Amino acid sequence: MIRVCYYKGCGVVYGEKEPLSDKRTTRGLCPIHLKISLKEIKAEMEKYSMANREKQSQSAVLLLEK
Repeated sequence: MIRVCYYKGCGVVYGEKEPLSDKRTTRGLCPIHLKISLKEIKAEMEKYSMANREKQSQSAVLLLEK
């Protein structure tokens, strides 16, 4: 099967996988777009983590005030 990158319409052919005789295409991420996607996911997770920490801090302050 032929591997084609689907990241935002990239369309780059970046390899083949078993069975090699099968010429259908399969979608995935080429190495460059895989790195980009992982960085985007990491940044989103950090934003979520920071927001979560702020909420926990606010909750702790409210509990201490009581």
